[in-house]
Amino acid sequence: MRLVLVAADPALNRSLASLLEARGHEVAGFQSWTVARRQMETQSHANGLIVVEAGSDTPGPEICWEARLLASDEQPVYICLISRPLSSRDFIEALDCGADDVLQLPLSSDELYARLRAAQRLIQAQRKLFDMATRDSLTGLFNRPAFFDRATKLCREAEAPLAAIMIDIDHFKSVNDRHGHAGGDKALRAVADCLKAGGDIVGRIGGEEFALLVEGGDAGAVFRSADGLRQHIAGQEISVGATILRLTCSFGVAIGERSENIDELLRKADWALYAAKRSGRNKVALFETERARAFSRPDSTIRVPGPRSIALG
Repeated sequence: MRLVLVAADPALNRSLASLLEARGHEVAGFQSWTVARRQMETQSHANGLIVVEAGSDTPGPEICWEARLLASDEQPVYICLISRPLSSRDFIEALDCGADDVLQLPLSSDELYARLRAAQRLIQAQRKLFDMATRDSLTGLFNRPAFFDRATKLCREAEAPLAAIMIDIDHFKSVNDRHGHAGGDKALRAVADCLKAGGDIVGRIGGEEFALLVEGGDAGAVFRSADGLRQHIAGQEISVGATILRLTCSFGVAIGERSENIDELLRKADWALYAAKRSGRNKVALFETERARAFSRPDSTIRVPGPRSIALG
């Protein structure tokens, strides 16, 4: 495990770190919770925190409480408090404040090792459940709810303009008709593999439809990136039995504005995608306000209900 150790006593800090490292754990030791918390907030990918309450600048239950606030579904953290012998009331308080385990001094190293083994099993199970809840099982990309959740947060917090790219596999129904669902699944995985490095957030939001959110609002750069992905996909040779399958995709690109939410941005990218398909497929189209006034998008996988056409101006 990647552990943060907080023990005010330098000798005890070194001793515990040695015990933990002897069993293959990565340990970052600190004598102050204030410093350790800053590390966990800004840099740490720790999945465990061990706090020795004796001599600490902050009470152990308070540390557990603050550390629990730093944990998330995506980054679970096992929290272990090592303390002097506690009353039943104090023991319960520590657990209620966020500790997963409370060990009491004098410490048994074998018990500590056993607790950490149990913690590893629990964290692995939590991560597996989290992946099952947020990842598309076929492609490994974010599923639709997880994509929108992350994209909504990024739109709210990003300092620079964002760009959205929507991708649709051309004539995908014919792939399923000719090669069966096994061939269709292989095609979806191949496209997803090409897209994985193409954006900051990449998701499968429909059957054969994907979306990317990219930080940076340079239309030319985003357009070129999308066209590079288009060419990469078109160059793939996908083996389906004795047949080599080649795919093309259509791309729609939209550049966001600071006040836009993810739904507005994706509606524009969806319009551009439709324009690319109308102009012959296997193309990249950029959203243009004036052209969008000329025709409406008849169908859309964007989540917000309402008119099928984009209301502009």
